[in-house]
Amino acid sequence: MDIAIIGANGDVGRALAVQIVARKLLSPRQRLQLVGRRGGASAQALFGLRADLYDAYAEITPEIDVALAPEEVAADLILFTAGATAPTSGRQMVSRLELARINAEVVQSYASVLAQRGHGQELVVMVTNPVELGVEVFARHLGAARVIGMGAYQDSMRLRREIAADLGVRRQRISAYMLGEHGDALVPILSKLWIYAYDEAEVGVVRERLIGGRAPGDFAIALTREKMHLKELVGAGEVEAAFRYAEAMAPDLRAVLLPLVTHISTAKTAISTAAVTAELCEQLLGGGQSVIPAQVRLAEDDWDGPAGVLGVPVVCDLRGWSQVTDLELNDQERSDLFGSARIIQQQLKEWLK
Repeated sequence: MDIAIIGANGDVGRALAVQIVARKLLSPRQRLQLVGRRGGASAQALFGLRADLYDAYAEITPEIDVALAPEEVAADLILFTAGATAPTSGRQMVSRLELARINAEVVQSYASVLAQRGHGQELVVMVTNPVELGVEVFARHLGAARVIGMGAYQDSMRLRREIAADLGVRRQRISAYMLGEHGDALVPILSKLWIYAYDEAEVGVVRERLIGGRAPGDFAIALTREKMHLKELVGAGEVEAAFRYAEAMAPDLRAVLLPLVTHISTAKTAISTAAVTAELCEQLLGGGQSVIPAQVRLAEDDWDGPAGVLGVPVVCDLRGWSQVTDLELNDQERSDLFGSARIIQQQLKEWLK
C-alpha cells in the first residue's frame, strides 16, 4: 500500500504528511509520495520536507519520494490537497464560484492523467475545496466508486465533538451526521442521534436541548446570519469576541462556525483538516469495511433522492464506496438534504462551464 499527497507543500499537505508518518499509517517498506509542481516552490521545498520527516521520525518513516508532475503520481491511496484556499481574512471575500474556477484546472489536470496512466484501482480522497467539484471531476475520469470527499466526514466529526463537549463525554460515544454540502448547504442529522450508554428517553432529552427553540429548517437561516456577524467581528479585529460568541451557540452551529472563525483569524484549519483526513485514512487502511460520511457522486439508483454529488454515509473500503447506508431521516431532514443536492448540482453546472 502506497499513499500520495498531491499538493504536499501546502499547509494541509505538509501537516498531513506529518500525520501519516507519526500515526504509522505506512510501514517502513511502504511508500509515501509527496507531489508538487515542477517550477513552483514545491520543486525545492518537498525535498526538504522529505529530509525533515526522515530526521524527525527516523525509526518509523516509510520510503518517501518526491513527484513534480501528474505523470509521476503512483500510489494506491491518493489524497488531493492541491489548489487555492479561501483567504484567511474577514475583510477579503472569495465566493465558492471563484474558488472553484481557480481550482478546476488543477483538479482536471491530475484526474485526466491518472485516468490514463494509473493502475485502475486507485482510491482518491478529495480534500481541496470545493470538495464537490473535485469529486465530480475525478468521478467522471475514474468512476464514482473510487472517489470520496472528506468534507462530510470532517463536518460530522466536528458535530460529534461539539455534542460530546456539551455532555462531558468522549466524541467516540456519539453518533450523528452532518451531510449535504461541505459548505452553506449542509444538513445536521439529529433525528437518529445515538449516545453510548444513553437510553432512548435520555437521548430524546439531549436532542431537544441541542435543537433548542429553533424550528425545523431554520438551521440554514441561522447559519447565514451568524456567519456574517462573525466575519464582521473578525474584520473589526475582535477575534476573541468572535470565538466567545460562536462558543455560546448550539453544537450544530458551533461545529460550522468555530472552524470559520479559526480560518479567518489567520490561524487556518490545516492541522485539524490533516488530522481528520489521516483518521479517515486509518479507517480505510484497516482492511475492513467502514461506514463513512463522505461526498460521493450518486446515481439515481443509489438512493431515493436526486443523482449527483452529495454528502451521505456510505460503506467504504480500499476499493472505494459501495452503497449508501444508515440514512434514516425525518421529513424535514429529507427535504433539507434533497434541497442541498439540488443546490450542489446547480453550483457544479456553473463551476464547470
